[in-house]
Amino acid sequence: TTKQPETNIVRGDANCDGSIDMADAVLIMQSLANPNKYGLDGSNSKHITSQGQLNGDVDDEVSGLTSNDALKIQKFLLNLINEL
Repeated sequence: TTKQPETNIVRGDANCDGSIDMADAVLIMQSLANPNKYGLDGSNSKHITSQGQLNGDVDDEVSGLTSNDALKIQKFLLNLINEL
């Protein structure tokens, strides 16, 4: 069964570990590049979850996960932008 996502979104926390770091950007890219392993129904135990998809969708110009979400998280981590 698939666990329903929470309504409490933590923008940028794609891996749902409580912090925003490079691992979140990496997980987004992995889920896009290798969905069989890291996508929503991926075979890897660390695959992205429904909540992770909601959290990781930080690019407000496009709905859903894209590489721009990972890029925006990286810019945030480098202090190039102030908020997600």
